[in-house]
Amino acid sequence: MLIFTLGPVQSFIAQARKARDLWLGSFLLSRLMEAALKDVPSKTLVFPTNPSIDRQRWIPDLPNRYVAIFSTTQEMPNPQTKALQTAEQSQKAIHQAWEEICREVYQQLFGSNGADWASNEVLRAIWERQIKPENLFEIYWVIVANTNGQGAPLGYGSWFKRAAQALDARKSLRDFKAQDEPGEKSTLSGEREALHTQGASRQEVRAFWTQVANKPGISAKDLAPDGSERLDAIDTVKRFALLSKSFLSGPGDGSEAPKQGLDFPSTSTMAAATFIEQLLLPQQSRSAASREIQEAAKRWQEITAPLKREKPHLALPYLEQKAQQANYSWLKDVDGECAFVETFTAQRLRTNYRALVEPRLQRFPWEWVIEEPTYLDRAHQVLRELHRLLGEPTPYYALLQMDGDQMGTIIGEVQSQDDHRTISRALSEFARTHVPGIVEDKRPGKLIYAGGDDVLAFAPLAHMFAMASALQQTYRKIVGSSVQTVSKGTRTATVSMGIAVAHHLMPLTLVRRMAREAEEQAKQRYGRNALVVTILWRSGNTLSAGCRWNYPPQDHEQQAGEATTEPFEIFKGVVQLFARGTLSPRCLEILKRELPGLEGLPPKARSSEIGRILARQWNVSTAHQPPETGPEALADALVRLAALMEKSHPGAFSGPDSSGLKEVLNWLQILAFLVREAGNNVSFY
Repeated sequence: MLIFTLGPVQSFIAQARKARDLWLGSFLLSRLMEAALKDVPSKTLVFPTNPSIDRQRWIPDLPNRYVAIFSTTQEMPNPQTKALQTAEQSQKAIHQAWEEICREVYQQLFGSNGADWASNEVLRAIWERQIKPENLFEIYWVIVANTNGQGAPLGYGSWFKRAAQALDARKSLRDFKAQDEPGEKSTLSGEREALHTQGASRQEVRAFWTQVANKPGISAKDLAPDGSERLDAIDTVKRFALLSKSFLSGPGDGSEAPKQGLDFPSTSTMAAATFIEQLLLPQQSRSAASREIQEAAKRWQEITAPLKREKPHLALPYLEQKAQQANYSWLKDVDGECAFVETFTAQRLRTNYRALVEPRLQRFPWEWVIEEPTYLDRAHQVLRELHRLLGEPTPYYALLQMDGDQMGTIIGEVQSQDDHRTISRALSEFARTHVPGIVEDKRPGKLIYAGGDDVLAFAPLAHMFAMASALQQTYRKIVGSSVQTVSKGTRTATVSMGIAVAHHLMPLTLVRRMAREAEEQAKQRYGRNALVVTILWRSGNTLSAGCRWNYPPQDHEQQAGEATTEPFEIFKGVVQLFARGTLSPRCLEILKRELPGLEGLPPKARSSEIGRILARQWNVSTAHQPPETGPEALADALVRLAALMEKSHPGAFSGPDSSGLKEVLNWLQILAFLVREAGNNVSFY
């Protein structure tokens, strides 16, 4: 058995300032794994089942490892030698693919369109030092024979466990390669020397990157035009990988992706997605006058038209299709940041679009002038009118990180190679067939990565719960059913997920870290099969809450015929109450103030007191609604959920300042925030 891995995944992907950096970093790793898999004999490959990237959707969907079984046959008399040759060839293929991508990016960026930096000895020396694959990538593999050490074969699960343990042991002996990185550091990684030509001072390095950012073919969306982004070689390859033909094409197939439209939405676009979705609603679905909206949208089009010269893209398939159907195809060339009034300032337009609205300012050769004295005032008026008709766009978006629970343990229990392949096929079907549809076809989300049981995706606030729910339910259905079949009903498959909610101008590296920490909390604090949401306000304050996807009834409840408790059903009801104005969010401050006293009450008294507090903030007469939707029923549901949380994962609430009731209150605060930002557009299914 050969297990081959490519890393480091997290650090390679996480160093991202733009949303596109995340996607391209993920795609680069998938592209390198595709190269590694090219010469692995198909009959030996157990995981993954698809060795190539899906170039219909251009989504990174290859995991960073593969498993292959080499058996003695007439064509393969020495399987161990063949396994070793395959591993060595995979490593060589990764190195060659990486070096070719780097070579093409270097030549296209520094040696074309009139640029003459490619032959600069200083620049070339830094580049060659930093891109060495042996210093960048952590490639490990193990080859383990199927024997218990006494000549007898192992069961498949035991064999896989032994190989996985051997791989972990090999990784613990990481090859540390010290590398001297002097001078001004990259503004993205902060680790390696920023590329430059002769001068190494900050001013000289900035001057070099200002020139690079403003060469023909580079837009303000690619690189900050003022030189504030100064990249090292690795960051440069990730940012400009689309300049490489070998990055775009499959290994040896000569195919090439169309660069036109192959782009990724900004975090601003993700925040504004629901606002744009409201603009594209069919006329019969509108609450505001359609003619007013059409006229306001036409004026918005006029405002955004001059900015197209910097080649912005909406880059959300769901919204682009809707825009085409609604005769708003011009939206394809608009970045979501243009939905925010604060974008239309002299400084932001100069930084993001190289546009000047004040011609008296010093003008650089790459800058251009918007020849309209009242442009900013008109833009503000147009957007305020559009916001009046459609509602203001929220400045917040969500980043979802999902990971399958205990997949290594599950594989370690399978009985045969065929069983392992069955689960591998299910993982591939989930990632390649279902995840893109859930994220990009049914809602305005964007998939960053989908590699089997590992998913990273952007979502608008209004859709984040619906997307999360669909992902976990589909995983349980597709992967869970295969695991149940293989394990003969003794196991199923679940997922844990973290969602980070952040302002669209927050550093993306921080948001990515928050999503990962939330996913780890879901596994560690809540015992897996769970969701944790963390809101990161622009002030730097955070609020987190977590729960299981569902809570089966306790023993005494089963006897009483109680059903499984679905937190999302409770949350959906609360969102509807907040959105309709039936329940005032003022109840949260009262509950927060009364929390110490409430925690000391018996369950029935606690429910009664919470019901009394909710009733005082209830804005609809209980006489006009059924009792099961009133404040008392909601109080019962919240108290019951708090009790289930404490009983299901007591370790999460062992501290002096934590309880199930406080966790429920945190959830209510998150739901109130979502309603405040996304109104009645919040969906759960």
